[in-house]
Amino acid sequence: MRALIIENNVAYRELLDHTLAQQGFDTDTGDSIESARAYADSGAYDIVCVNQKLKDGPGAEFVAYCNQHERYKNTPVLFLTENTELLAEDLPVHVDGVIHQLNEHQIEDQIVHFVDLHLDPVFFEGRILFVEDDDEVAADILAQLKETGYQVSHFKSAEEACAEYDAVTIYGSHPEAYDLAITEINLEGKMKGDELVAQIRSYEDGRGFIPVIAITDEDDVQRRISLYHSGVNDFLQKPILHEELMVRIANLITNKRLLDKVHDIRRELFALATTDKLTGCHNRHSLMEFSDKFISQALRHKYPVSMLVIDLDHFKSVNDNHGHAVGDIVLELTGKLLNDSFRDGDLVSRYGGEEFVVLMTHCNGEDAQLKAEQLRLAIEDMKPNGLTITTSIGVTSMEVGADRDFEAMFHAGDEGVYKAKENGRNQVVYVALD
Repeated sequence: MRALIIENNVAYRELLDHTLAQQGFDTDTGDSIESARAYADSGAYDIVCVNQKLKDGPGAEFVAYCNQHERYKNTPVLFLTENTELLAEDLPVHVDGVIHQLNEHQIEDQIVHFVDLHLDPVFFEGRILFVEDDDEVAADILAQLKETGYQVSHFKSAEEACAEYDAVTIYGSHPEAYDLAITEINLEGKMKGDELVAQIRSYEDGRGFIPVIAITDEDDVQRRISLYHSGVNDFLQKPILHEELMVRIANLITNKRLLDKVHDIRRELFALATTDKLTGCHNRHSLMEFSDKFISQALRHKYPVSMLVIDLDHFKSVNDNHGHAVGDIVLELTGKLLNDSFRDGDLVSRYGGEEFVVLMTHCNGEDAQLKAEQLRLAIEDMKPNGLTITTSIGVTSMEVGADRDFEAMFHAGDEGVYKAKENGRNQVVYVALD
C-alpha cells in the first residue's frame, strides 16, 4: 500500500511517515500543493494525508483536486489541522477524517484508527442476509448493496432465510460468516420477520449476536418498541432512503466487525494463557482449572470418564545425550501426536516436563486401555529426529455411579505410571480407583 503525505511541518511529516510505515505503507512526502499534484499525477495512492496550511496555499485546494480526480475520488483523505474546532462537515471539500494536531500519541492513535476504518476490508465489506418478498423493493435494495460491494443472500421468505442461517454454522470474523440481517417484518407466509429475528437471537453461539435491521411500512411507535425488544438493532420505514440505509448498514457492520476483533483478541489471549507453547497442548494451569468442571459434568450427566497419565521413558538421557533442542523436538511432536489422537471434547494437557495428562469424556476403562495401547505404539513408531521414544502410561477410569475428583484420578493414573516403569517401561498399566 502507498500513502501520500503533504505536510509542511517537518516533525509532523516524519511522525506521519513513521506511523504509516508501521501500518505497512510505502510513503511519499511533500510540503506544497505543487509537489502534491506532481505526486498525484505520477502515481497511485491508497490514502492521502494533507495539512490545512501548506507552503503555497490552503490544503483544501489540493483536496478539491483529489475530489475531482478520477483516480482519487474514492481515495480516503485525512485532513490535519491545529484548529481543534474544525470538523469535516465545516470544510468546502470532502474529507474522510480530520486529525487535530494535539500530541504525538493522539495523532498516532487517530491515524491507526482511520486506516482500520477506511482501508481494512474488514470494515467496508460484509455478508448480508436479506429477506424481502416485494420484488420491486428487493431489486432496488439489492442493486444498492451489490454496488457498494456487499455479498448478499436474498430470500423471499423467512422460512428459507432461517434454513440458510441455520446451515451456516460459522460466525464472528470468519470471512464466510454473516455480518448483518435485513428483514421485512410483514412477510407473506407462516413465518414473519419478527419470528426470524427471534430465531436468530436463539442461537447460543456467535450467530445469535449479528445486528438486524427491520423494514416495515408501519408507522406505529409501540410496534417499533416491540421490535427493539425482540432483538432488532435498527428500524427503517418504507419508502426507504437509499443513503440512510447504506449509512445504517455501514455503521452496524463496522461495529460488529470491531467487536469481532475484540473477541478474536480475547480468544488469542485465552489461548496464550491456557496453551503450552512448545507442545500446543493445554498447560498445567488450564488442566487444573477445567478438570473439576470436566469431572462434575460426568457425574451430573452420568457418563464415564477416563484418564491417561503419560510419561516419556528415559527423557533425561535424550537431553543429556542429544541436547535440549532435540528434546524440544521430541516434546513438540509428542504434543502434536496427542492433539491429533483425541477428540475435541477430550482434555489433552502437558502436566510438566515430559509428563502429559489426558482426560477422556464418555470413555470407560476398557476403551481407555485400548486407546492407551494404541498411543503407546504410535509414540514408539514416531521416531522424532531418528530416535526411538517409548512411554509408560497409567490408566484409570471413573465409571458411572462412582464419585471421584481429579486428585483421586491423577493419583491412580500416576500409580499406573510408576508400576509400568517398575515393570520395565514401555507399557500400559490400569489402576482402578479406590
